[in-house]
Amino acid sequence: MVFIMVRVKAKGKQRKYWIIAYAPELLGGTNKPLAKILYFEPEELINKIVIVKGLEFTRSFEDRAMNLYFRIVKVTPAGAYTTLIGHDYAREIITSKVRRRMSKVELITRVYTKDGHRVKVSILAMTTSRCDRIHKKKIRRILNEFVNEKAKDYTYEELIYNLSIRKTWHNEIVSMISKVYPIREFLIYKTRAETVIIPTDQIKNSVENKEEILKSAETFSKKAV
Repeated sequence: MVFIMVRVKAKGKQRKYWIIAYAPELLGGTNKPLAKILYFEPEELINKIVIVKGLEFTRSFEDRAMNLYFRIVKVTPAGAYTTLIGHDYAREIITSKVRRRMSKVELITRVYTKDGHRVKVSILAMTTSRCDRIHKKKIRRILNEFVNEKAKDYTYEELIYNLSIRKTWHNEIVSMISKVYPIREFLIYKTRAETVIIPTDQIKNSVENKEEILKSAETFSKKAV
C-alpha cells in the first residue's frame, strides 16, 4: 500500500487527515487497500485518481510497467471507495515491441459498455514480417468489431478488468487476427473509462456522514512521517 498526498490549495493551519482508499469489489474491496491518502476535507477526495502498479494484481513480470487507475467515488467513515477506470503501460514497454522488418498495426477506438459508459481502448499488434495495407485494414476491423461486441456484454469496470488484468480474450484475439497475418507481438496498452466521474453538484452526496469521517480519522503528524 502506498502513501499519497492529494494536491489541494493551501489552507493555512487547517488539520490534515489520513484515509485508506480501497479497491473496488471486483478486485477485493475492503480486503485490498490501495493507498493511504492525505487530505483536508472529504469532498476533496471525490474523483481523485489513485495509481497502482499492475503487478499488485497480475503478478506478471511484464506488468511491472503497467499502471492501473482508480477513481475515488465514495467516502465513508470506513474509508474511500474506488472504481477501476483504466490502465496503461510505460512507453518503453510499447516501444520494445516495435521492431524492424515487422509491420505495426495499431487501433485506438471508443466503445460503449452495457451500462452506457464510453471506454477508450488502444491496441498494438506487430506482425512477424512486413504485411500489406489490406492485411492491416482487416486486422483493425477484426479488433474493432471484437472489442465493440464484448463491450455490449460488460460494464466499463468489467471490460477494463478483462482487457487489462485478466487478459481474458488475449489468446482468442491473437488467434483471430493471425488468420489474416501471423502476429509476433500483441498488447492492449491502454484503456480509459472517459465518462466515469462524479458531477460537481453530486460530490456532497458521495460523502457519507462527514462529521463521523473527521471524528474517527487519523490525524496527520509530521513527526510520524
